Amino acid sequence: MLLKTLSLHSFRNYNDLSLNFSDRINILYGENGIGKTNILEAIFMLGNGVSFKTRRDKEILNYESSSYSLRGVFSSENKAYNSTVDIIYQNNTKHILIDKKHVKYRKEIIGKVLYILFLPSDTNIVLGEPKVRRDYFNMLISTLSENYLTTLIKYTKLLKMRNILIVKNSYDANIYNEDIAKYGIILSNECEKYANLVKDKMNSVFDEIFGTTCPYDIKYVSSISDIKDEESYVKKLESTFQTQIKMKTTFFGPHRSDYVFSYKQNNSKKFSSQGENRMFTLILKLASEYVISEIKKTSPILLIDDAMLELDNLKREKILDYIKTKGQVFITVTEKEKLRNFDDGLSFDIFSMLKKEETHN
Repeated sequence: MLLKTLSLHSFRNYNDLSLNFSDRINILYGENGIGKTNILEAIFMLGNGVSFKTRRDKEILNYESSSYSLRGVFSSENKAYNSTVDIIYQNNTKHILIDKKHVKYRKEIIGKVLYILFLPSDTNIVLGEPKVRRDYFNMLISTLSENYLTTLIKYTKLLKMRNILIVKNSYDANIYNEDIAKYGIILSNECEKYANLVKDKMNSVFDEIFGTTCPYDIKYVSSISDIKDEESYVKKLESTFQTQIKMKTTFFGPHRSDYVFSYKQNNSKKFSSQGENRMFTLILKLASEYVISEIKKTSPILLIDDAMLELDNLKREKILDYIKTKGQVFITVTEKEKLRNFDDGLSFDIFSMLKKEETHN
């Protein structure tokens, strides 16, 4: 998966910008706040449909503009075919098109453009609430499995309708029990499978980078670990219904599960330092890249936004050397000299690009 060209119109601080990229390394450099991350945001949106910064499209608009547009032209790694993704926001409505065909539902774009995003805030995956970890794995697994994504959407919709009836103290909520049980077990089994798979790949990646045993572990902690089949799931939904009414929610299921991350057999959230958690999330993301490449038979695009600043020079250099062996990479830095060994790609001076825009306008 390669991004060949990117075009932005009235997007963030860019009026009109078109860029052609290297198939390997693309360095975006410039002072903080100048707009490096905005380019990563645009690429992310082409594969996700929404921004990683906001769900409010009005916040993305450039100055006084009332519309924005993005276009990315992608090619397969063997360059056998091209594909175009457009996102157009106008009249308070967002339109997504793949090869000029309108996408009706956002789920249709998930998995079409493969990427891994590295952000300074990634340590929140370790330190944040369980929902942050569930969201991360839900997106990863949905990228890999269309069936998982479809099942997750169905489960979430049914759960919402069931909880509405629970709040109303209505026993009609139980009409959803069988489907909730069926989809809930599928989701939990898949989550456990992929947690183990990513953990194993973290071992492989860490060993390849540092030549030592990986000190990390991931355990999927299911809130339905006592449930073995759909029948027992339904029975628990029925037997705990009064408690659900008191709590005004369905208090167990894959939507209440968690992932426990460990470093040297200790819970990372409780005992690891900021630097250790930074390293954990970097290896987690690189293991995710490994899994996507292996299952999808193509390398995802790596979007790296100052995610390694807290690492010491030796660790950072080793990770960067590993990243160079992967697919297409976009990385932001304040000074391109900090990536001297990245000499097989293109560099983009964000300040010069903005000045060029001003000249053309």
